Amino acid sequence: MKIFASEENLLTPLGGGELSFETLISGLSINNEVLTVGKHVKNPHAVPFPSSSIPLFETNTYMLNKYFVFKQLERSLSRKMRNFSPDLVITQQDFAAPTIKIAYEEKIPSIVFMRNYEHICLCANPESNCNRNCSVCYGYSSLNPYRYFVNAVFRYEKEWIPRASLILSNSHYMASVVKDWFGVESHVIYPFVREISVREQNPEYITLINASKHKGIETFLEIVRKLPEKKFLVVGHNPEYIDFSKYPNITYMPWADHPETFYSKTKILLVPSLWPEPFGRVCVEAAFCGIPSIASQIGGLPEAVGEGGILIENYGDPEKWIDAISLLEDENKYREYSEKAEFHALKFKIETNIRELKNLVKTRLELVI
Repeated sequence: MKIFASEENLLTPLGGGELSFETLISGLSINNEVLTVGKHVKNPHAVPFPSSSIPLFETNTYMLNKYFVFKQLERSLSRKMRNFSPDLVITQQDFAAPTIKIAYEEKIPSIVFMRNYEHICLCANPESNCNRNCSVCYGYSSLNPYRYFVNAVFRYEKEWIPRASLILSNSHYMASVVKDWFGVESHVIYPFVREISVREQNPEYITLINASKHKGIETFLEIVRKLPEKKFLVVGHNPEYIDFSKYPNITYMPWADHPETFYSKTKILLVPSLWPEPFGRVCVEAAFCGIPSIASQIGGLPEAVGEGGILIENYGDPEKWIDAISLLEDENKYREYSEKAEFHALKFKIETNIRELKNLVKTRLELVI
């Protein structure tokens, strides 16, 4: 079978959504002919996605306004799709709506993965107090002509996303958001997470991944101040440019290509997110290593954590997090949560989720991939 797969950030993956897409495409390329399409980047060090054995077409997007980018993409995607003549189209994120439109017009079955809120909300928080007038929420007055382009973008998304042959959400929470905003049902296929295996563990840190505001960095730093005797590790992005050297009990580590590097040093994973994470990939990665998570009870995080961790309902209160950390200091309790985390991780094995996807495609689209 010939599969046409499009995703904007193929050469510059920004998060778990792209990693999940890469893992899926790599798996499907074993028995299918796959062509991937992504945004061209100038970085000469970009690594071909997902491997050199899978053809990649890089398309340029020149226009600043997203609506015109969609129209530009329609032309390049149409040409490439007609030349390739795929049996199935798979897409997600910023390239999704124009890809679905072309597939719909060409009468090619399409699958869209709903992994975040970019098709839904400019503020990336569908639970906010919102009148769903996106241009006003973004701060554009009625006199600003750009507001009409913002509204046009979301009209475009709302028109074409529901026309995909199969809509897949990465959690039951995300499926409820899709239902609420688009009025359509979606099936839940959990992210394709590569199993993390740590050979030599030296668990000494309480770890946070991604030190951004919406990931709860301020709550994390308050916990750090209140627990000066504990050792903390911050991994990955530092968008707030925090000087972690000011905190004697924090070690900062830039993002590592091999997650084993930091999971091998982690005893507890903290996920104090302030926004409704669509899923929570890092909780599953940690669970594969037997590392319990303490996470905010919001969005899709409860599904990612399961019984292999502790959920904090009042996640803005640092004391609640400190209580949970204290609970896991008990060796028996820690062992109990660690074992539950490993057991919970089994439901996210790649083979299981890809098999579930293949069965769904066969049942709903009458295609064998």
